[in-house]
This record gives sequence, structure tokens and C-alpha cells, in this order.
Amino acid sequence: MKSILYTVYQNGSAGLSNLVMSLELAVVLSALTDRLLILKGNTTPQANVVQYDGIITNAYPSRVTDLIDLGVPWLDLEFMNPHAFVPLEICENPAPESVFYFPDNLSLQSDDFRAFASQRSSFITVGDDLQHVPVLSFSGGDSDMLGFYSSFFYLDASAQMQAHDALRRMRPKPEYAAFAARIAESLGSFNAVHIRRGDFKQTFGVTTLERTPSEAIEALDHHFARNDCLVILTDEAADPFFDEIRRAYPHHVFLDHYILENFGAAFADLPAHDSIALAYISQLVASRSQDFIGTMTSTFTALIQRMRGNLGKDEPFKFLWNELPSPDDIIERGRHTIGNEIPLEKGIMVEQRKGPYTWNRFNERLNSAWMREWPESFLDEKAMVARARGREKIVSRPHDSTAASDGPQKTDGGCYTIAFMDDTVVSSSDSADITGSVSELFSLMGLPSGSPPTGPPAGEVRIEEFGAQPILKVDGKKIAQSATGAGLLRRSYREVVRLFIQRHPELIWLHAGCVSSPDGAIVFPGSWGRGKSTLVLELCQQGCAFLSDDIVPLDPLAGTAIPFPGTPQVRSGSDKVLSRDQLSSLAKKAVPLDPASVAVAPQSVSRIVFPHFQAGATVSLAPLSPAQALGELLENCLSFVNNDDASIQALCKMVENLPVHRLTFGDASDVAKLLIGTHVGTRSDTQQDHLSEAVQ
Repeated sequence: MKSILYTVYQNGSAGLSNLVMSLELAVVLSALTDRLLILKGNTTPQANVVQYDGIITNAYPSRVTDLIDLGVPWLDLEFMNPHAFVPLEICENPAPESVFYFPDNLSLQSDDFRAFASQRSSFITVGDDLQHVPVLSFSGGDSDMLGFYSSFFYLDASAQMQAHDALRRMRPKPEYAAFAARIAESLGSFNAVHIRRGDFKQTFGVTTLERTPSEAIEALDHHFARNDCLVILTDEAADPFFDEIRRAYPHHVFLDHYILENFGAAFADLPAHDSIALAYISQLVASRSQDFIGTMTSTFTALIQRMRGNLGKDEPFKFLWNELPSPDDIIERGRHTIGNEIPLEKGIMVEQRKGPYTWNRFNERLNSAWMREWPESFLDEKAMVARARGREKIVSRPHDSTAASDGPQKTDGGCYTIAFMDDTVVSSSDSADITGSVSELFSLMGLPSGSPPTGPPAGEVRIEEFGAQPILKVDGKKIAQSATGAGLLRRSYREVVRLFIQRHPELIWLHAGCVSSPDGAIVFPGSWGRGKSTLVLELCQQGCAFLSDDIVPLDPLAGTAIPFPGTPQVRSGSDKVLSRDQLSSLAKKAVPLDPASVAVAPQSVSRIVFPHFQAGATVSLAPLSPAQALGELLENCLSFVNNDDASIQALCKMVENLPVHRLTFGDASDVAKLLIGTHVGTRSDTQQDHLSEAVQ
């Protein structure tokens, strides 16, 4: 059976609602393509796990799939042999930047599609050209599959019905639905409010540090009567912030404590009875309230609002207050200026413009993909079919036709040859700008001018114009299409890497950074947002030699790291204290390096360090066991299928014989002293300036 390998958002290390959203994307993809769903990262939520002073235990935390029936055939990757298949990646870009359209002959040039896509430029589909592929992979750029399905899937009427049928089958397991209904019935008639504080103190800091209880009461009074029962959803009931609210609304309950105090024994009898299960049950209960007000930008709130819409509650979404920053602000820990771009009237966002989709009617700073859910998500058959009926299809030739009727062919923008070891990959485009951008990505790996290739290239990666929709081809076969050539660059980079991986199956390819220190190479495996590039550049500033900030080929038998020096990329503003979600919205910039600072020969690996950036964290190193290290290395391995038994054994030997640590840090400058000492060498003034600029 054909299948889809789907990487859950942040490999499962996110909060409950974010993981539910990510799994919804997976379910719809599985249903639309009629493929078995294989989940990578289907683990217990790692964020916002609440302790209840021993009342309940989190010793065995539940997964989302313990609480919700997915409704499609699925398997866990951890129970499969990862060497048994070679997946084809078709979603390299983060979901918030992407639109999935289906079927593949939907017009991407219509006004309707442009309105749906809004500011996004990455367009993904599964067409006839991929039907023969046994295993497709959706990773969203290293596990960034986060978004509400309502703004991710652009579908015709038939596909919309398939998607909604799949989502109707994705439902709470009966025991949790019944328990939530019992709780709601015991409360009688009630209103509900979700007041999120906890982690928002470090993100939307004005909201949590400067907002007052009186502001919350004012927002509640617009819609609630003070003598009605008020159900409060928060994980900080003991916070003095709530004292004034208690007095204003005397008939109140804090829902989590209400459940544990009045239904504790029944809750403990549920198959899953940890804080994750309690949070999910709280969402189900809140969806049954007479009226509901939530916290803007909280996905926990957003899913409650959607649940209510699916129960037939036709009402605008209501929020306590505005949390969006002013246009020029970067959100810092605990402080930013509240903007007025999206005004609220009695807690309801005021539409500012016209547009066919709800997200068109607000300021574009409100990200359509994850900042809030939209009424388009409601499983309303009539409205859904009417919305999709007007979506146009292309009835002419396939996208990759090169017939003269497609318009004039542009002159060749040139080729750029990328070298690794004794092999090359040719990158070409009919746009000089695209070729220039590719050469910037691989500026340290370009074949020197006048140097002949040692043999046939490993492949050709080409971006060429096709009307208003440039396409990416690999060895003449269409792979992807996007609104702009620039939107295909990231995918082009990955295809170059893939071709080199295919040419060198004897190596183990890691998603990692690497530098050479006086003691040997230090490898930093990790997905995006872990701080690899920042660490590598900081260590190079301290005198280390550069091997890579993204891709590291290992020779497991020799125990060496081989240079793969793509041009380092850092996110503008990444020196600020930002979450991974906030980092994903920042543009990347290339950091030029002096070729003299780049290692040219394989380096013996001296240690492996798994970086974990945490805003404001003090730098610390924690040792990992060989088993833990091997598991995390395989999580970041790009070449599962090439890892035969001999290679796996060599990798096991490597982690057994090398120091392996998990590094937690909030400031890369502190790490250099910990790993390599205060000083290991010097750089040229030019090089020093480039690196300093990058890490500032």
C-alpha cells in the first residue's frame, strides 16, 4: 500500500493544540491521496505540561492519538523498519508559508486562489506524476507542519467533501467525549473564558505582565452576566491576578480543579488521566458553554472556537484583548507595544477590508495559518460546497509543457556547478537572478572556473519559467511549482543535497552543523530553530574552522566529518529572544565566509552536541547515553535507507566512544567558552566583521 510519511510539528515536542492541528493536516493529506499515514514524532506533548501537586500523575503522559481517533489507517514510524523505504520529500517549506492544492489541475492564477494564498508563495500538490511513488514525505522544512487546515488546503468541491468527511471521522475517543459531556451537564448553563498567561509571559508580555484583572472583567461584562456561572480555563488558578475576577463573578469555577475535585475518581479511571488528557477534556467542556471568550493567538482557544462552530453555534470569535505588536516591533521577553492594526469592538475583530476569505479582511500581520482559526473551518456542508464550486481548473496541458503557446522562452540565465568530493551537480535556470541566488547558497562549493568536472554530474536541478508559475525540475522531471522562482530556492537546495546523498550511499548524512576545533570536529545535529547556525558562526568567530551549518556527511567507518560548506544562513533579528514560531517568520540572510576559514579535508569527530535553544536559558551541558545519542542521531539522519547494518554498527561505536551531550543555551557567546575555551585562534579583519555582524 502506498503511504505518506508525515513529520508531526516539532517532532511532537509542542503543546496539545498545536499537535492536534498538525495531525489534522496529516489526516486530510492521507484521505485526499488515499495513502497509509506513517507518523514521525507521534510522541507526548512536551509543552505546557501542568503539575497538580500530586493529585494526578504525569508519569505516563498521553499522546494525542491516545485521546483522539484519527479515522484513517495509520502507523507509527518507531514501530517500522526505517531502512525499508525511500520517501520522496514534497513539502520542504513550513506549512505557514504554504498552500496545498488538490487536485493538481486547479488554477493557481485565479483571483480566488491569490486571495486564498494571501502572502504565501509555496504551493504543493500531489498529481499523477507522483502516483507511482511508494512513499511520499511531508516534513514542512524539518517538522514545521503547523497550521489550521482551513487555510492550508485549497480544494475543489469534491476534495473538500473528502477532507471534511475525514475530519468528521477524526473525533474524541468515546470515553473522553462522554466524560466531558458529563462534566458539562453537571455545570448546567455556563459561560466560559480561556485566560492564557503562563508561557505568554515570555512571548506576548504586555498581555500577561501589564494587563489588569479589571481589563479582563470589562471584556467579560460585554457578553456575560455576573450572576451566571463562569467557567475559567487557566493553569494558574492560584495567581493573584484572578482574585478580582473571583469577586466580580462569584459563581465561578476553575475547570481543571472542578473536574479533579468533583470527578477525580472517574477521571483516574480513564485510560489516559494526566494533565494532557485533562486539558483536552477541558476544551470539550468549554465548547458546550453558552458563550465563550478566549485569548488571541492561542491555538487552545482557537480549537474551542472551532468546536463550538461545529456544534452549530453561529457566533463571531471573541477575545479578551489585543495582543498583536506594533508593525516595527520584534516580540521580546515580556515587552512589546500593542498595535492597533486590528481593532477590537467588544472583543470582536473589526474587519478592515473586503475579500472572499475571512483572513483577507484583516491586517496581513495576522498570520492566516496559525495565529487564529477561521470560520472557514466549520464542517458546514452547504457553505463548503458553495465556496469550492467557483474554483477554476486548468483544462489545457500539464504544467510542465514547453509548447510555444506558453509564451516566449526566456534566455538562459546560466548554470552553476556545485562540487562535493569528486562529484558535481549542475544547477541551471533561465533567470540570471535565480542562478545568482543558487551560487550564493553554494558559494563555497562552486567548481573553480576553468576546472573540468571529473565525470558525469550526479544530476541537474533546474528552475525554469512557466507562465507566471516557475517550476523546479530534477533531471528533466517536474518536482515542484511556486508563485516565484525565489520560492523554489529552498526546495532546489534540498534537491542538490539529495542528489549528493544518492551518489554517496557509503556516508551517513545528518541535518547538523559542524566546526573543527583544536581537539577535532564538533557535530551539532538538530532540526531548524535549534541554534545550529548561530553556534557554528560564533565558534568560527572564536577561531574554529567551518565545515557546515546545515548538512554534515559522516564517514562512520573512519569516524570523520566531511566538509559540506554551503553558505551559512541566519535569520534576521535572531539575536532577539524569540520562540520557534516567531523565528520561522523571520527572513534568512546569507553570511559570507572567507574561504581560508573553511576546512577542506575530513576532520575526526571529537564530540557530538545536540543543541536546544531556549530563550533566556543559562548555558548547560547534560551527558547523553549512547542509546539516547543514537536515537537522536537517527532522528536527524537524512539517509535512513543508506544506513546498512555495518554503518549503524559504526555509528553505535562512534557514540559509545565519544562524549555526547545535550546543550541548552540562550546566548551562543557563552557556549564557545564551554566547548573550546576562551580563545583558539584569530580570523582576518574582514572575516571577523562578517561573523560579528551575523551574530549581533
